[in-house]
Amino acid sequence: MAGRDTALLVTSDLGRTRATGASIGNGEPLSDWREYDLGAWDGLRPAEIRRRYPDITSGRFGSGDFQPEGGERFSGFTERVRGAFEALASRIDDGQEAIAVTHGGVIQTIVGSIIGAADQSAMLVPSNASLTTVRLHDDRAEVFSLNDDLHLNGDVARPSGTRLRFIRHGETEANLEHRWWGRGESQLSDEGRRQASALAQAVGAYDALASSPSARARETAAAVARDDDTIRIVDDLVEMHFGEWEGLTGAEAQATDPEAFRRIFEEGRDEPRGSTGETFARAGERLESAAATLAEDEGGTVAVFTHGGVTRAYVARLLGISFPNRDVLPIPRNTAHSEIIYGGSGPRISSYNVAAHLGD
Repeated sequence: MAGRDTALLVTSDLGRTRATGASIGNGEPLSDWREYDLGAWDGLRPAEIRRRYPDITSGRFGSGDFQPEGGERFSGFTERVRGAFEALASRIDDGQEAIAVTHGGVIQTIVGSIIGAADQSAMLVPSNASLTTVRLHDDRAEVFSLNDDLHLNGDVARPSGTRLRFIRHGETEANLEHRWWGRGESQLSDEGRRQASALAQAVGAYDALASSPSARARETAAAVARDDDTIRIVDDLVEMHFGEWEGLTGAEAQATDPEAFRRIFEEGRDEPRGSTGETFARAGERLESAAATLAEDEGGTVAVFTHGGVTRAYVARLLGISFPNRDVLPIPRNTAHSEIIYGGSGPRISSYNVAAHLGD
């Protein structure tokens, strides 16, 4: 956080957050930013809780009416931290930034509230000292990035399993022109090649690499690969198919078929793009299937070079975000990664749209 020009810094009033906040600046301690009150569970390890309270299932934990002995009702906790977030948002003007130094459960619950996730179990609790960024728009809050912990160089507590890092390709000439290329080809721009080079310098070696067959993804993968790395080409990592709208800008697609454009982008109907293309839901299903296969075939950390639209569709599927509500997540930035960990509990989201190497 060094060098951040922050208009407002608040912390939970507990000692660990106040100490963390002091490394950033002079924070204002507020009790509404406290972690969930676990009552009699405070200080216990999960195995001990399961032994003492065998009737508490994972499904019950975190449900709205859940309340540990002597602790806080979960619905009340959700209301408290959402109120803290809204109060903080009301204190900053357009273009300003506020920082809240708080707790993992608080961040997870605020993110869940923004995206409308009834079940937060698909998200991992953010790492210690990680950064989650929320951007405020006139009509919505957007979870711009989730759990940026790359500055910790992997020294984080995460569950065991195969870590799939979905990396969007570098910027292309079509990106500069805002053209919809799903299955068509567009070469990396000069900036895209710079981004790929910065990504290669920022990451360590991967245990395996996979790529969409599109040239823009393969070129980005090649920039990261070591001399002896094999890049596995997986057809289903390709971008969402735009049908007859391939290669068009949004304005050109609207002019081509204004009624279909209105149904999709104004009414929120998830129809095949350009009549013959894919739906948002279908793109998410396709990447989910490809991810499950990669997780089964590979181990360790896998770099998966793919595309922005299909990555957002897949993450939205895991979180239960509907198509009309998709803009609570942005399309990942060029060369940003979004990590999914496949373990004993199935796929869980570790991070989204993280790109510290871009410096923005």
